Amino acid sequence: MLWVLLATCVLPSGGDGPLVTSTSSTAPPAVNGTCNFARGYRYISIGAAGGISSSSCSASWDLHEVEAFTSNGRRVTMSASSSSGWDSGYPPSKAVDGDTSTFWAGDHDVGMSCSCWDDSKKDGQILTLDLGSNQQVTQLNLYQGGSGNDWAVKRVRLHCHDALPFSSSSDEPLEIDVSAGVTFILCSGQGCTTALSPAYYDTCKGVGAKLAGGLAAVLAMLVLL
Repeated sequence: MLWVLLATCVLPSGGDGPLVTSTSSTAPPAVNGTCNFARGYRYISIGAAGGISSSSCSASWDLHEVEAFTSNGRRVTMSASSSSGWDSGYPPSKAVDGDTSTFWAGDHDVGMSCSCWDDSKKDGQILTLDLGSNQQVTQLNLYQGGSGNDWAVKRVRLHCHDALPFSSSSDEPLEIDVSAGVTFILCSGQGCTTALSPAYYDTCKGVGAKLAGGLAAVLAMLVLL
């Protein structure tokens, strides 16, 4: 009977961890070696730096759209690639096609779920934007599909570079919390700030809380038996 009850206790598929009171956060200040794309780069790489709330360890990160703008409001035309691969039918081009209903899906073999996440998986799924030439980007918008999306990461690492390939271990990335909806990253010579809509929540804490609740329910049933 015990193993039957435990078999019914599965990890939840949704993330509903506690909301942060502020809808914005300040990224680390601009220093030598830190990614600040307002300085002018050809490539910006966006790597996963936190887990997703999907219960499957073979689940992938889905990034719906990325927009880049210069200081005069001009939208930058760019292409996208991924050195970490992607799931069939969801290539990197889907993240820069102007359609937030389509998305790039990282290679699911990396295992992005909070339930099997560890920091060695940072940049295990990564998308590289090619701006065509060195561009001073002052705003980058990341779209992850909205609240309740089981395949949105809670944190990303931004790498600025002028050539491909690049090594993520040789630079000092800008690592920030992101929204399951839209994250606006604003950079200037003084550094970068973010605005999140909706507010940030820790999807991994949401998974942990639900798992603990499920185990507690099983134990309560055992007591009644």
